[in-house]
Order: sequence, then C-alpha cells, then structure tokens
Amino acid sequence: MREKIAYLISSIFTVPMVALIVFTIMWLDDKMANYDGNLSYYLNSIIFFTIIPLLAYIVARMVPKFKAGGREKERKLAFIFGIVGYILGNLSLLTIEKPTKAMIGLYLSYLISSLILAFINKVLKFKASGHACGITGPIVAINFIAGLKMLFLALLIPLVMWSRLILKRHDIKQLIVGAATSFFVTLIVMIWIF
Repeated sequence: MREKIAYLISSIFTVPMVALIVFTIMWLDDKMANYDGNLSYYLNSIIFFTIIPLLAYIVARMVPKFKAGGREKERKLAFIFGIVGYILGNLSLLTIEKPTKAMIGLYLSYLISSLILAFINKVLKFKASGHACGITGPIVAINFIAGLKMLFLALLIPLVMWSRLILKRHDIKQLIVGAATSFFVTLIVMIWIF
C-alpha cells in the first residue's frame, strides 16, 4: 500500500505537472500582475513548461526504441524535452510585448536549474533528483510571486522526497542535491528579479 501511495504522489508531482499547478496558481492569484491579464501569456507558460515536457513521457511509451530503454531512457527524454521547452519558453519572452517579472523569474529559474541539474547528472555522473528539483524551486518562486500565503505548499517537498525514497528511485543525497539546486537558483533569480 505504501508503494502505491508513493507511486501516486510521484506520478502526480512530475516536473511538468508541478509547472501546470504553479502557473495556474499564478493565473488564479493575480492574472494582471503575473500575466498582464493576458490569457495567451498563461497558455505560453503551459505550452513550454507542461505540454512540451510531457511529450517526453508519451514518446518514451510509444516509440519502440525508447520504450525498450525503460525508466532510464524515459528519464533522459524528460530532461531533453524539459530543457528544450524551457529554452523555447525563455526565447518566447523575447516575442511577448510585456513579459511580467513573475514570468521572467520563473522561466529563468526553470531553465537555469535544469541546465545545472543536467550538468550534475551527465558530467558529474551524480543522479540528482529531477522530482526534488522540480517541486522545490517552483514552490520558492510561488512564495515570491503570490506571497507567503502559499508557504503551506512547502509541505509537498518532503512528501515528494518521501515518495522517491520509498520507490527507491533516489537516495537522500540525490534528493537533497536536486532540491538544493532549484532552491538556491530560484532564490537568487527571484531576489534579482523582484
């Protein structure tokens, strides 16, 4: 039963789904400040930070070459699709008439965190947790953007980390490195932007 709960938590709080939650909170909390009241800005966030990264999971399960690679191939695809989405998302800010501080801050935080995490994983050969990174930074950001009323969301961080430990996908060091990466990147970016 514990493994089923952990699997459910891990599945719900994938990096693209956390992005959907955070960008939606931004829209619902204060669409004028966070998106200049423009629905297309919100949709831009969803396309580049949720839809494109989610395509990795579809490709991993539907393309035989990737399906045969198992969870490790899916993880690599998730990093690739995520980084591509984040790069395109940041480039899209150049085409937007009035990108907001919230958009710039969160877009940059996602991109920088993912590039550092990719470096840690690929070059340093240390399997830092994408889940821990993907939940921690956005929660730091939403507390800058929407205020401390969102502090309760920080309770999701240990919950997601617990799920990854139970599923034996990461050890505590890998979770801490993933979380610390996005915590510090997001904190620095948000202080700089705001």
